[in-house]
Amino acid sequence: MKYIFELNHPKHYYQFKFIMRQLLSKGHEIKVLARNKDMLLNVLNQENIDYEIFGLHRKNIVAKIIETPKLLWNYYRLIKRYRPDIIISKASFYGCAIAKIVGAKSVIFPDSEVVKVTNHYVVPLASLVVTPSTFGLDYGKKHKRVKGFFENCYLSPSLMEEKGNFSSDNLGLKPPYAILRFVGWYANHDTKNNGLSLEEKKKIIHVIEPYMNVYISSEKLLPEDLKIYQLPTPSNKIHQVLSGADLYIGDSQTMATEAALLGVPAIRTNSFVGPNDMTNFVILEKQYGLLKNIRTFDNLLVTIYEMIKHPKKKEWIQKKNAYFAHVGDINNEIIHILESL
Repeated sequence: MKYIFELNHPKHYYQFKFIMRQLLSKGHEIKVLARNKDMLLNVLNQENIDYEIFGLHRKNIVAKIIETPKLLWNYYRLIKRYRPDIIISKASFYGCAIAKIVGAKSVIFPDSEVVKVTNHYVVPLASLVVTPSTFGLDYGKKHKRVKGFFENCYLSPSLMEEKGNFSSDNLGLKPPYAILRFVGWYANHDTKNNGLSLEEKKKIIHVIEPYMNVYISSEKLLPEDLKIYQLPTPSNKIHQVLSGADLYIGDSQTMATEAALLGVPAIRTNSFVGPNDMTNFVILEKQYGLLKNIRTFDNLLVTIYEMIKHPKKKEWIQKKNAYFAHVGDINNEIIHILESL
């Protein structure tokens, strides 16, 4: 079988990394299409992954609309050249639409119920939809569920051990340390939502610094007075760096889950938090106790003080181990689904 993997974000690469490796070992053909967005190309280059760029990422809605015809045409040309049997993506309209045109199958892996573009436009085009078992929507006969979260695909303990022992000294980090992650809020599903303001970010740093070192990972360019906190490590080392942290705080969705599943005391704060929050974050907090979801800044500060004055890393590692003992590694399950198409 010939598979296309469409990647638009570093997480997409990590999620499919070991699945691609296993498919190759079974004799299947793999081709990676990447979008020039965020740190994705840096990660792919650092990982020595062969890929082709199908388009650029635009940050405002008008530019996105203008860019769409070009993206579709580039995508179509690449698909016609490689003639895949199956196009795999996180939840790509481009991949599913072009698959329909060329007669290929498409498989998507959404894990956020609130993304309206996925629910209204992408799911109807997809041949198969794969989600975590806890996903709150039902897409009918084309819907397959797997146990655990998609971050299991690359953060299960056995796969992290494969990456080798982590040394903070070798990567220029000084323990104990906290990782702060700030996103750009450019994505379509981020419209009308928000995270931390600049002043709130500075306040968090001021609170943490007396207790531990602070390192920032940010989608947006940091202002001059915060550049001294810029995380100095290569993009493809982020999970080793994160696993060594004593605390994670951020307005990111992805890295909050990653920190939690690595056994790092994790706090997620943004306007998505609330009664209509996404299922995966509710489950991580309520069922497994691996994440704190906080909406207001005052409550955030209270939680930060509690975390830094009473370190909880050992407690989080115990809860992480219990989680993985329950859900295991889902890569083989996904491989079986893909090969059965």
